[in-house]
Amino acid sequence: MANNTFLVSVAKAIARDPNTGAGIFLGKTNISSAFTLSMQKVEVRGGINNPLLYVYYHTRAVEIKVEDATFNKTFLGLNVGQLTTTGLVDVVQTECITLVGNVGTTTLTPLSDIAVYMNDGTIQNVTPTGHTFTVVGGGSTSVDVVYTINTTADQIAVATATPPSVVDMTLIAEVRDSTGVIVNYLQIAIPQFQISGNYTLSLAANGVSNQSLDGYALAVNSTDCTSGDYFAKVTWVPVASSAVSTGSIVAMPSTLTFPLASLPLSKNITVLGIRGATNVTLTTSCSFVMGGSASPCFSAGLHTGVITCGSTGTIPVGTSGSVVVTYWDTVNSGSRTDWVNVIVT
Repeated sequence: MANNTFLVSVAKAIARDPNTGAGIFLGKTNISSAFTLSMQKVEVRGGINNPLLYVYYHTRAVEIKVEDATFNKTFLGLNVGQLTTTGLVDVVQTECITLVGNVGTTTLTPLSDIAVYMNDGTIQNVTPTGHTFTVVGGGSTSVDVVYTINTTADQIAVATATPPSVVDMTLIAEVRDSTGVIVNYLQIAIPQFQISGNYTLSLAANGVSNQSLDGYALAVNSTDCTSGDYFAKVTWVPVASSAVSTGSIVAMPSTLTFPLASLPLSKNITVLGIRGATNVTLTTSCSFVMGGSASPCFSAGLHTGVITCGSTGTIPVGTSGSVVVTYWDTVNSGSRTDWVNVIVT
């Protein structure tokens, strides 16, 4: 008799760029994760006592919600449609300073007047000279000061018109049998996941803030004439994945560019194995060899996917070649091959 199976605990959430496959975030500390499938209906009734004749179901929707226990800047960035940028920005600086003869000295350079909060509850706004400032009647007390400084920091601009981001979202959860053994990994893959733009950051004196990310799957066009458009693909990946044949491999990206001014430079190739409806990362199981006509300035790590363009001699712009990527499928005893172009720009 087969053991019963159970979908346990919470799913990992993986978000990637829907066009390039570049990673955006990996959520491994989720508190909850939910996959909701819904439809609306129209009842067709007629005749004596208005019996139900038919129910027409329409407007299918797929909703995902993930709640994370850790604070992640990416969650806010996806909701406002802009990930963090790093640069010189104006921020507010606060500190406690002990005055000496009415004079205080700030740790950093103020860009504005200093708001001085006195112990008696009054506030003085004073203009500093460099790092020093004078407080009328301050004596030798300690005061709290607030002023503006310029520093390098990460920042997200919450724009008025920028829509929330669209990402490639994958949820991965464990399916265990009644003996506690993992028998499958349930993967819910949504190629086009539209973030809702709803974000709440709640802070409590006796708690830790949680973040949530939710949104809806967008329709993806079918790639053939037999299957229709779809929102998501739900796959049960067997733990003994080696028993599933790899039909083909996809090496990403299709082209690696090496700016001449940045040489020497190394970049990575990621290889996915297509096993039915499931994509499995096979990078370290593949071999990477430069094509015979490739320039000697390119080199490939045999089983790493790391491609390096060195600065040996003079390398003209436009120098190019190709990387041959090969995977040996042990199930059907055959090789799977793909290519990645490399070029100096």
